[in-house]
Amino acid sequence: MPRNPRLQAGDQAPQITVTDVHGAPAALADRWSNSPTLITFLRHFG
Repeated sequence: MPRNPRLQAGDQAPQITVTDVHGAPAALADRWSNSPTLITFLRHFG
């Protein structure tokens, strides 16, 4: 797999774990198995 693969429309999202707003780990597969999931990336300037 390429180091920085780009997703195309219809591709499956990678199996990753992120940190939620409370600082707890959240596996994305657990989130989107129940309902659609929106992921937003914010850039920190500071």
